[in-house]
Amino acid sequence: MAPEAQAKGLTFVDAPVTGAVPAARAGTLTFLVGGTEAEYNAVKPILLGMGKNIVHCGGTGTGQVAKICNNMCLAINMISTAETLMLAKRLGLSPKLMNDILNISSGRSWCSEIYCPAPGILENVPSNNNYDGGFMVS
Repeated sequence: MAPEAQAKGLTFVDAPVTGAVPAARAGTLTFLVGGTEAEYNAVKPILLGMGKNIVHCGGTGTGQVAKICNNMCLAINMISTAETLMLAKRLGLSPKLMNDILNISSGRSWCSEIYCPAPGILENVPSNNNYDGGFMVS
């Protein structure tokens, strides 16, 4: 799409977001922007209306690269947090208490602090909403 847009004199960037529903609601999303420096500078003021962190990742497509790499790390952290809380439960420790411990020690992560994958620990996250997604579209 970028070459077609550029051939018509249009500005084209890829700008995936990170931060999930809470950041979208708060207007604090992070945009990972791929495009030329000029394209990045052209869209940055628009993106600042929806987000807090606007990061220029490099040429077209690098925003998507940053997003998929970030999602890989998130997935690994979600799995490790979920497995940790399940192990704690199976060994007789409250998952809520274990999550509190994670958040004051070296196991802390965005998953344990903001988006816990286990139900009954944090409000307003998919695990407390039957794991229903938050960014669904028709």
